[in-house]
Amino acid sequence: MSTGTNGIAAMPKQEIYVTSTAITHLRGRVDNELAVAVDFVRGLVGTTQVDGLGFGLFGGLIMGGAYEELRTWADTTLGEAGGAVDGWSAGLEQARRNWRTAEEASKVRYR
Repeated sequence: MSTGTNGIAAMPKQEIYVTSTAITHLRGRVDNELAVAVDFVRGLVGTTQVDGLGFGLFGGLIMGGAYEELRTWADTTLGEAGGAVDGWSAGLEQARRNWRTAEEASKVRYR
């Protein structure tokens, strides 16, 4: 393996092909790994509540409101991230169907 001008090893040229099977695999990872991770982290937001005088009397007055706003922001943002992941999943399913149609249409048929 040769090295480039920056000293990093150059990878041999590899041709990459997209297939409906690869898109299916990616969608599975999005659904089974990414979506699960986002939901898990969002679920942790509920465990970060500080009750009573957890910040102390003056700490609660000074930072209690800001802390609750941050918790609300985190929950909202992670909810939006979950929605984006759902959208990616749906988009990947549409891409898979389209790609599969193209694969079928490009097959050579012999009689």
